[in-house]
Amino acid sequence: MQQIYKVLFLYSHLIYKIIVILINSTITCILLSSCNTLLQNQTEYFLLQKNETKQNDTKKFSIKIHQENLQDIKQYHHIIQKKEQIISLLDKSGVNLKDILKLIKKDKSILNNLKNGQHLSWKVNKSGTLIELIWKISNFQKKIYRQHKRQFLSNIYSKNFLLCKTIFIKKHSTFFRSALQSGLNQSEINSIIKALQWQVDFHKLNIGSNFNLIFSHNLMNNKNILLGVKLNNSGKKYYSIRASNGNFYDINGYNKKNYFINFAFLNKYRISSEFNLHRLNPVTHRVARHLGVDFAMPQGTPVLATTNGKIIQACFNKIAGFYVVLKNKNHFVTRYMHLKKILVKTGDIVKIGEKIALSGNTGRTTGPHLHYEIWINNHAVNPMKIILKYSGTLTEKEKKDYLKESKEILKYLN
Repeated sequence: MQQIYKVLFLYSHLIYKIIVILINSTITCILLSSCNTLLQNQTEYFLLQKNETKQNDTKKFSIKIHQENLQDIKQYHHIIQKKEQIISLLDKSGVNLKDILKLIKKDKSILNNLKNGQHLSWKVNKSGTLIELIWKISNFQKKIYRQHKRQFLSNIYSKNFLLCKTIFIKKHSTFFRSALQSGLNQSEINSIIKALQWQVDFHKLNIGSNFNLIFSHNLMNNKNILLGVKLNNSGKKYYSIRASNGNFYDINGYNKKNYFINFAFLNKYRISSEFNLHRLNPVTHRVARHLGVDFAMPQGTPVLATTNGKIIQACFNKIAGFYVVLKNKNHFVTRYMHLKKILVKTGDIVKIGEKIALSGNTGRTTGPHLHYEIWINNHAVNPMKIILKYSGTLTEKEKKDYLKESKEILKYLN
């Protein structure tokens, strides 16, 4: 009786093996057929190293086992040969069929786009579970798949390289025509206009003006992304550099299209009195409107213009002390009071971030501070709220990161 059971067990095991082989063969044939059809129209964007291009196409399947068996995990490394498929590669290393199909379901490109000379490495445990797979598509891009809670998660890592280009504005030519003659496409030209449109008029560039451009070139899609631009127009230089948020800023971290920068000073200072329409005045002890925000700061602190505009007042008042009023063309007015020294005069045109005064303790005050107001269409508004609404400037941390990153781009632009 025991012998009969033993024979039945062997036969059932053999039938199971045959079924698995037939299923694998059928799936492989179907997938291989679709793969070959798709591969006929593939365009190769990657660069192969010399030793990778010399692989023998007829060489039998061979996998190098990395000397690492931590917790019964084996690591495999393989260079793809002609017509090799991911299914057969993983199956021969002991990966179970369920994991192979899950991987393909996650990313069909690994089935259709394996190419001769590419590198694969993967980790398998003793039960056949595929833990991780790294697909080195080229010297510039790789995909990493990791199994988490029975599902595959993937990440793409790409390496781009910098591309430098120059545009010269020639006689009887325009910026657009000169850019096209320099080999730029419409998308690249638009990105230059976007970067500098708030600083220069592209219709009024002088003959001999030149642009230095830095692009990040992606070999996978053959596209260029503008990282920085420097314009030299009759000796005057304009810079615009892309930040991690995709917007362009000048070398000081300001975006010229913004209505405001966050504050009229560089460092952090305590708010000593907020915007309040019913504030108890600390000097008169009467309830009165406080139409701005007071920032306590040492006398002599540089005060910056928080917007582009024209100085319409720069004088003294017994209550406001020395003060400056700046009008923006978009019906915005900013006021800076209790100053120690005014550095501009009525009629001056100032730019966002420009130093216009030094803070002080003049006029009716209880201590050194800057009183700052914003008016829109002749109505005072809370500066702290309007800053959040209109400002597109970088945060303190973002600005610090931006200034650090922009130094590298400036090296190439200069």
